Amino acid sequence: MKIVCCSEASKQVHHTLGYDVSKMVVIPNGFDLGDFSPSEKARVSVRQELNIAEKAFIIGLVARYHKQKDHENFFQAAHLLMQSIDEKTHDIHFLLCGDKVSWNNDVLVKKIDTLGRRDRFHLLGKRKDMPRLTASLDIAVSSSYSEAFPNVLGEAMACAVPCVVTDVGDSALIVGNTGKVVPSKNPGLLAHAMKELIELGEDGRRKLGEAARQRVMDHFNLPDIVLRYEALYRQIVEGKA
Repeated sequence: MKIVCCSEASKQVHHTLGYDVSKMVVIPNGFDLGDFSPSEKARVSVRQELNIAEKAFIIGLVARYHKQKDHENFFQAAHLLMQSIDEKTHDIHFLLCGDKVSWNNDVLVKKIDTLGRRDRFHLLGKRKDMPRLTASLDIAVSSSYSEAFPNVLGEAMACAVPCVVTDVGDSALIVGNTGKVVPSKNPGLLAHAMKELIELGEDGRRKLGEAARQRVMDHFNLPDIVLRYEALYRQIVEGKA
């Protein structure tokens, strides 16, 4: 018998709980590089949908509304970022989507209104066009204080979008050196990391994004992950696991 974990973090958690680590195998989630891919068409169409400038800079947080996703951390970081930049130079917008992440969520709306920047935030709720939305981003952010293996990071990287992530679960392992990793629950450092990627410039972000997509291709390509499951099943059937 083997226990398959989708992340190194989940393996460690279960080991701490007393599970037999010798029976555990880590096989990460895989991503379809065809569905999730860079798209200039997506960049243009999403900005048209949001009624913002074609050159507007979009920072995205794709996460359902849940305390572990720490939207508060993201909002505080966004506020600090806006205070530290020249808005005449950087036309920054924040795209958020996920279950209960909409203008019907009074908690989120109250927070945005407290910041006084409703025009900069776009709450899109639960969507079915995630490859399109993800490919439209300039930076993808994960602000969580708890994760295992966040798929949104692999999806963003497959779209050649550089990521800023909190160091929880396997987030740092997924991103590697293709983005920025900061401690959780630290909006100041989260804002600083976002600003660093902004100041890196279009060419610098493009190179990071290309490296991110290559990292997914090398380590998390869906057909390769399928082969790893097939190999494990074959070993079990043959009594070699």
